[in-house]
Amino acid sequence: MGIRLAPSAPMVSHLLFADGSLMLFKADRENAEEVRRSILNLYCSTSGQRTNLDKSSIHFAKGCSAVARNEIKEILDVHKEALSEKYLGMPTDVGTSVAFTYLKDQVWKKVQGWMEKCLSAVGKGVLIKAVAQAIPTYSMSCFRLPRGLCKHIDGVFEGILVGKQGR
Repeated sequence: MGIRLAPSAPMVSHLLFADGSLMLFKADRENAEEVRRSILNLYCSTSGQRTNLDKSSIHFAKGCSAVARNEIKEILDVHKEALSEKYLGMPTDVGTSVAFTYLKDQVWKKVQGWMEKCLSAVGKGVLIKAVAQAIPTYSMSCFRLPRGLCKHIDGVFEGILVGKQGR
């Protein structure tokens, strides 16, 4: 069970972080039953925790048939399919052109009020370096951000420093 990201890479079957779990397996009845029986049930019985199925979601590869999808969702009792949701604050659909739009929005939301405040250029520079530049840091540690996005964010910071409004 699991996936191999490259021919020489090890198999990855799950990722765990805080109270979140991501399980990777081939979409078939046998693997779904194994996940349900051996992984979820065993984890719950040994840890004393329960899986919150209302918060759980499932994502299928493009080639997975509708019949297989429905069968697996029934076996796991997980009916919500994740399309463009986030995991650990980042989008699950990194391959799309709008995947990092949330970074633009977060940066803008954080800095838009700074233009109206009576801050010196040095004060604005400190806020940008200490607060705003930290926003994309985690995403940058996981993904190579598009050059256009980086230029856009730099442009927002520059606009703050010179006092220009605009997104």
